[in-house]
Amino acid sequence: MLQAIRNNAQGVFVWIVVGLIVVSFALFGLGSYLSGASKIVAASVNGVDISSTALTRAYQNYQERLRQQFGEQFRPEMFGITRMKTDVLQGLITQEVMNQMFYEQGYMASPEQVLTKIKQYDAFKEAGTFSAKMYKEVLSAQRMNEEAFENDLSRDIAAQQLRSAITASAFLTEKEQKILAALQNQKREIGYFDIPVKSYRDLVKVSDDEIKSYYEKNSQLFLTAEKIQLEYIELNMDAIAAAQEVTDDMVKQRYESSPENYKGDDNAAAKKKITALRKQIQQGTDFAALAKKHSQDKGSAKQGGDLGYLTRGGGEAFDEVVFALKKGEVSQVIKSKAGFQIIQLDDIRAGDPEERKVRHILIKPERKLKSFADVKVAIKKELQYELAGKVFFDDSDQMNNLSYETPDSLEPVAEGLGIKVKTSTLMTRRGGTGLFANPKILSAAFSDEVLKEGRNSEMLEISDTHLVVLRIKEHQVASVQALDKVKVRIKDNLLQEYAGKKAQEVTSDILARLQKNESVESVAKRYPETTWNKTGWIKRKAELQSKLSTSIRQHVFAMPKPAAAKTSWDKITLPTGSQAVIALFKVEETDKGEADSERVVQIMGNTDYDSYVQYLKSQADISISQAVLEAEAETN
Repeated sequence: MLQAIRNNAQGVFVWIVVGLIVVSFALFGLGSYLSGASKIVAASVNGVDISSTALTRAYQNYQERLRQQFGEQFRPEMFGITRMKTDVLQGLITQEVMNQMFYEQGYMASPEQVLTKIKQYDAFKEAGTFSAKMYKEVLSAQRMNEEAFENDLSRDIAAQQLRSAITASAFLTEKEQKILAALQNQKREIGYFDIPVKSYRDLVKVSDDEIKSYYEKNSQLFLTAEKIQLEYIELNMDAIAAAQEVTDDMVKQRYESSPENYKGDDNAAAKKKITALRKQIQQGTDFAALAKKHSQDKGSAKQGGDLGYLTRGGGEAFDEVVFALKKGEVSQVIKSKAGFQIIQLDDIRAGDPEERKVRHILIKPERKLKSFADVKVAIKKELQYELAGKVFFDDSDQMNNLSYETPDSLEPVAEGLGIKVKTSTLMTRRGGTGLFANPKILSAAFSDEVLKEGRNSEMLEISDTHLVVLRIKEHQVASVQALDKVKVRIKDNLLQEYAGKKAQEVTSDILARLQKNESVESVAKRYPETTWNKTGWIKRKAELQSKLSTSIRQHVFAMPKPAAAKTSWDKITLPTGSQAVIALFKVEETDKGEADSERVVQIMGNTDYDSYVQYLKSQADISISQAVLEAEAETN
């Protein structure tokens, strides 16, 4: 039963494996592997269907990313559910179009490239090394076919190569680089009136009627956050293990019956030995003679520890020691994976790269049986986990069955397992701390099954040894706050809005006067709350110490050149809500300086690739079910 659950659950490895499948489209979710069969089609690409199930899962994944990005401020309605669904579906369509193109054109990475990629992922490693056994087990646990997985990975590698090839083909001609350099190194002489919105807050008034009217028209802005409180039960291998009774006799018997499991490196003796050898060398004993007699590196001991001429690449720690030594110098004792060693630098051969002739002596620590006292606690814990294993998996099966059979309560489940029902604190969709920061918990808690239907969740696999079933205890829906609680906030908003409008009126008047050749001094006298700034010459790229607003700088370089002996005037609203009236006096061209062509070429390359993808989509027979998108929006 539990194995069946694991095969269908989105276990701990799913999210690791997702990133391997099609990196370019990882944002959109699990794709075809986990989409399952569905009769409801969200879209079709050249006759290949994209199911509504695949769309739902991809959308949930996308929504979770937004929730993590925006935190408590996240509201689905901020983005428009139908629009988000449409964007996600377009991503899935793009994925399918590209997959079909790769198949038709035969774009596949070589088996060697695929194997190299697979070996890089920690999910398939044991003790830091790729394990074919682990690879098969991970794919099997997720019901993935090895051949299909490797084909998808091959297409992913090919997709990256294709993108790299297209983006790398972009370039600028020599003439274009000169034009770009002239534009990027151009200087402009400017000045501007700063018209701060805060100067007008005291000049505007807000009545109670205006506050009430704003409140009634914008009530959705004053919603309290939706909150839930959960009831939950959990099975945790750590807790079960801690409850298992293990006697001292059981621990002693394990120690005596399996002594090979409780051996450790005698690092102290090995270090003591090599330290003594280093002391002999310092006292004049020949390094090579000691290496021949004592070094445990079979490959170099017969040659007196000679490793020959080496370049950098022996490992960061090894290189750091070797390339810090002076000729004839012997290193301090250093620890490596192989054991303890000392290194002598015999010669330096200049070049690119530099080569260094070194000798070394390696002493490997002996494996010795640890004392019973040293391993007693660890053996007890080992035995407790062994005993807990069967209990955990039996309880897991029972937990799953009982929570399914009594979907409207966790009490029978807890009673059957002899555990307690726990209660969370109130939390928003952002979640809480610890267990309640886990995306699986939040996804299940806010699912229709749990939130709307009031049922127990499915058994959630937080890890291989931690399982949770939850249900809603309390649901506080988002509600409009009372006017009294938001009155000050509304008044502040309206004051800012009215002050902004007043600032805009002043800005328009200032601009009109200056365009009619009224002097800067006259305008400044008329509007003393404003400030005239004679900035002088500026460059397109800001200096480190520049205090000029980025918005003003960008706007200035978008303004047309002024006619000879004339000044160009324009206005801009700044991100703060304040206004500015900008004067562009002169433009100075220069043929000095180089163009930042790398960034421009990169943008061109990405644009070329996006255009290629859009071309492929334009040639494909694509149909989208608007009904599915609207239905999906209604359920969310």
